[in-house]
Amino acid sequence: MEPVRSALFVPGNREEWVANAHTNDADVVILDLEDSVPPGEKEAAREIVADNVSALADEGQRIHVRVNAHPNASQGFAEHDYEAVVRAGVEAITVPKVRNPEDLERLDSVLTHIERREGLPENSVELLVNIETAQAMRQVYDICTAAERVATIGCGAVKGTDTNRALGFEWTGPGREGLETIHLRQQALMDARAAGIEHPLAGPYVDVGDIEGLREDMQFSREMGYTGYIVIHPSHVEHANELFLPDAETVEYWIGALEALQEAERENKSAITYKGEMIDIANISTAERYLEYAKAFEDDLEIETDLDAY
Repeated sequence: MEPVRSALFVPGNREEWVANAHTNDADVVILDLEDSVPPGEKEAAREIVADNVSALADEGQRIHVRVNAHPNASQGFAEHDYEAVVRAGVEAITVPKVRNPEDLERLDSVLTHIERREGLPENSVELLVNIETAQAMRQVYDICTAAERVATIGCGAVKGTDTNRALGFEWTGPGREGLETIHLRQQALMDARAAGIEHPLAGPYVDVGDIEGLREDMQFSREMGYTGYIVIHPSHVEHANELFLPDAETVEYWIGALEALQEAERENKSAITYKGEMIDIANISTAERYLEYAKAFEDDLEIETDLDAY
């Protein structure tokens, strides 16, 4: 999956909001069929989402769809969701309340069947897995490796989230203040990285009006290693896009470091001093990874260097 700074939830039963989802400047919109849609409007929401995917994709909008949770928890809605929304233009399914790897293995089989029937390439529809149950928190690595199509995770260990309800922690504040959630976030991130997940997502932050707290939590999530943020309100998008945008100064640093290291390799050197710091050939992969991430948002970066050269 390409990098995501901002992923905005849009209720699937709000037809006007869905049709205009591309105007919010979010890297990804998550058209929601789960918690934001009342049970009596599930069928209508499926139709609204299905009817708008093509037009949104034509606008260049990346589209995810959050389906309902495991059938035992949501009256069998999930199977109808898959049938309605697995189609060209949908980049990923957002899977809520996953409990274990077996949940994803079953889902993978269902999606493969639908892809073949619809003439879509196998594994063309990826999975964003929400880590929000106690069972899932203990099995993040196995969940991330349960199916090839698992592309990233969402870890929302803040107040008012399913994780909060599942674990019962008392929220003490965003960012570094929330000591009760730091272990959860770090453990999920470590397991996801170990499984090869490159762009894990944090969030959402449910206090819509607390922009200071939102930004603090976003900044802390980035410092921890998350590369994007799931948001529940359009006003949060700009903050995610800003705070998870690669830093121009850091981009220029790694461009210079990469060039210096490549020159050192040609001279049969493995370690050099660059801008007062000792770096070696192991840093080449760090530079390449950071610059690859930056390329996804090059149009928003204020740098003169053409990143395609790297």
